[in-house]
Amino acid sequence: MENFILITAALFTSTLSAMIGMGGGIVLLGLMAILMPQGYLVIALHGMIQLIGNGTRAFVFKGAIKKNIISNYFYGSLIGLSLSGMIVFVLIQSFDVKTANEISFDYLKPLIGIYILWFLYLRKKQSAKLFNFFSVGIIGGLTSIFIGAVGPLIAPFFLNDKLTKENIIANKAACQIITHLGKIPLFIYFFDLNYFDHAILLIPLMLSVYVGTHLGKKLLGYIPERTFKMIFKISLTIIAIKLIFDATLFDKTFI
Repeated sequence: MENFILITAALFTSTLSAMIGMGGGIVLLGLMAILMPQGYLVIALHGMIQLIGNGTRAFVFKGAIKKNIISNYFYGSLIGLSLSGMIVFVLIQSFDVKTANEISFDYLKPLIGIYILWFLYLRKKQSAKLFNFFSVGIIGGLTSIFIGAVGPLIAPFFLNDKLTKENIIANKAACQIITHLGKIPLFIYFFDLNYFDHAILLIPLMLSVYVGTHLGKKLLGYIPERTFKMIFKISLTIIAIKLIFDATLFDKTFI
């Protein structure tokens, strides 16, 4: 029954993400957190599922990808992922544990929620030029292993007059592919995780997000550009508020 719920949720959340560029991943993460007891496992498996979802979105919107955004994000994420690996190593040594799955984090999500609200409503408005996605890549790579769904964290940087709704969805998805791929070896090495042990759950979930992404692309065509960006901003605000008030999705787990 739990697997059926997750498979159905994966279908609907991937459809949502394909329509507005975000939201589905963090909803799926929340459901997985409720149904699965081990927090680090939730983040690891969620990352693999989102890798397929983002990969499908990047492919179906491939014509809207901007190479300069992706290349800058890629090099920044290498630094961020390296830093996150070093942090996990230091924590393992400091807490004197065998693997990182014995360590708990419960404070990052509300901080990210506060940051998103500041970025959207309180920061000093800048010109219409694109952000330096090298810095965004560092942020994404550094936090991905700790919070799972980095989409809401990097999403504000895509709210730009120079990017169409297709640009936003395609480039955000491509950037998230990089961080999801990068954290796979970190979970294997530091958390002693074997992804093949969970193939029975992963494969149907991956198929669901693949189908949902194609469905979402068709529905996106019915959303006007201005309406899309308004929905994107409202969705991001709701997610930020949830992150602030839900300090943890579950108790005593790595997230």
